[in-house]
Amino acid sequence: MLAIGTAIAHASGLCAPVGRDVASESFGHRRSAAGRCRVSLLVGFTRSCSLTSMGCAGRVLEELRGVLGGMTWRRLGGLLSGGSLCRLWWSQYGILLKRRLPYWSMGWPIIGHTPGILSMTVEGWADKFMQGKPPAVLANYLFTNTVIVSYQLYSQHIHSMELDGKLSSAFPPSFSKLLGKNSILTLPGGKGHQHHKHLRTKLLHSLAPKPCLELLPEMSIEVRKMLDKLAEDTARNGFASFEASGSHLAAKVSTLQITAGLSKDLQARVEDLVDTVLCGLFSAPVNLGRFSAFGRALAARRELQGIVTQLLKRPILDKRNILADLAKVTEGGEAFTTEEILDTIITLLLAGKLTTSDALPNLFVNLSQQPDWAAKVAQESLEFTSIESDSAALRVVLESLRIVPPVGAYRRVDKEKAIDLGEHGQIPAGCQFAVFLKTELAAMGDGFDPGRWTSDVVKSHGWLAFGGHQPHSCIGRSLALLELQLFARILCREYDFKALDTERIVKASNPINKCYRDGLRVTVTRKARP
Repeated sequence: MLAIGTAIAHASGLCAPVGRDVASESFGHRRSAAGRCRVSLLVGFTRSCSLTSMGCAGRVLEELRGVLGGMTWRRLGGLLSGGSLCRLWWSQYGILLKRRLPYWSMGWPIIGHTPGILSMTVEGWADKFMQGKPPAVLANYLFTNTVIVSYQLYSQHIHSMELDGKLSSAFPPSFSKLLGKNSILTLPGGKGHQHHKHLRTKLLHSLAPKPCLELLPEMSIEVRKMLDKLAEDTARNGFASFEASGSHLAAKVSTLQITAGLSKDLQARVEDLVDTVLCGLFSAPVNLGRFSAFGRALAARRELQGIVTQLLKRPILDKRNILADLAKVTEGGEAFTTEEILDTIITLLLAGKLTTSDALPNLFVNLSQQPDWAAKVAQESLEFTSIESDSAALRVVLESLRIVPPVGAYRRVDKEKAIDLGEHGQIPAGCQFAVFLKTELAAMGDGFDPGRWTSDVVKSHGWLAFGGHQPHSCIGRSLALLELQLFARILCREYDFKALDTERIVKASNPINKCYRDGLRVTVTRKARP
């Protein structure tokens, strides 16, 4: 405001040239640059408005010549740097002028609470940050103002708005570019959003329990291949690293319904491309071709597009391949366009891997540390008549997901209206908010206790780890639950296993949750066959 006022006074001839009478020369340069910039804007304004006072206009032009004549690269750099700094400050603190804000904690200027996330991950920081605070807190982290909302407060004041289609998903620009405009993750959902409803309905039909159960033989083969590889590493080295193998299994299973019937080489190529796109999601959205992670991810997406296009031209696809289902009219709805299929396939591949790649190591550790429950799981059949029927394996899986959910929060925004939170204030229009599910799950109790998952608890909290009951909840829930339960049963029935080092640390490659040190060192040996 001082720079604006000074510039106007300077242009009107009411004060001496800016910056000449200040104590600090460097500060004077900044004030002078800012004032001269405002003069330039004022000159443009006066010319456009055709001032009748030619004497005033002449004086302004004379001042402008003086400004430009004295401009140096150093001063120009200072002007640009100062302007950028002010813009960053305003983007962080300007929201504080809004009325009825929730309790707020903006952190450090410009960087906010981002250092806490870098040292503790998003989930770790949020757990510590929200302790002792109200259920709604405005904070600045990852260079964005976001209101963190508890699940209970969301249920009371926001959930109905989500069902009514008044909210939109809030993802970084890189997500939208890589997932595509037809991704069900980025499209607005709820009442009135027919595009999202059309895509989701058809996908739910293709990813229903029955189609997933048809993949059981292939999934069993992949699980045993993974565990046998860990057993070989254990025999050779005395230990094996689990996380890399778990990530590979997650990628393999997530592609089964898409790559069914394809050659092994093409299946492997699709998995590699998915990994490349995944790396690009969490990188800076700078396209430098193969010299940046985002550029490589865009190239991988284009290659995936070519593969999908060629697959759609095949006269006959494997019956288990959902591409055929998506490309034709079925009970689930109208056929997808080629563009919709591509965006959907990329979304499914990435979401499938993200959901289970973190869940598998945690499940292994929990079974290793709970031999009583591992024994119960070992008694269960490898045949499944239902994916979500009560069993020891399902209870162990749900409890493992409760303690470390794959995605402990999701972001939304109402672009048009403020959201009333009652006594806790309101979320300004256009401000993102994050619903933290992990806090609600943690409040269910301490320790690892699969016995808590009775039928009533499953109905109320069982699907929170998959997003709860809302338009963007995880559509791959059946596939993920089947994969995790099958893994637990094969592991407990056919192998002896132990987690050697369960310390979890922060890794730059995973900003969401902590990872196990050294990729989770384990021992795995095959049980002697009777």
